[in-house]
Amino acid sequence: MNPETISFEISQDLLAALKLGREQLKEEMRLLAAIAYFQGKKLSLGKAAELAGINRLEFMDILSQKGIILFDYDETELETELRGISQLRGDNDS
Repeated sequence: MNPETISFEISQDLLAALKLGREQLKEEMRLLAAIAYFQGKKLSLGKAAELAGINRLEFMDILSQKGIILFDYDETELETELRGISQLRGDNDS
C-alpha cells in the first residue's frame, strides 16, 4: 500500500487560537475525520481506526467515550441477532 500525503495551509493565528501544535492538530483532524466518516457509514470501524492512526479497540473506546453508537442495527437485524443468540444458548444447555 502506497500512502498518500494530504496537506493544507493553516495560519499561525489559528493554531494559536486552537492552542495546538501542528502534530496535535494533525492527530485530532485525523480522528475527527475518521469519526465523521464512520458515522456517515463511509468507512467501516476498522478503516476508520486506520484513518485515525490507531487500533480498532482504541477507536471503539474513543467512540464509546463520545457516546457514539458502534453498532447500528435496524429492528429486523436486531431480532435476527437475538434469535441467533437464543439458539446458541439453547444449543449450549443441551
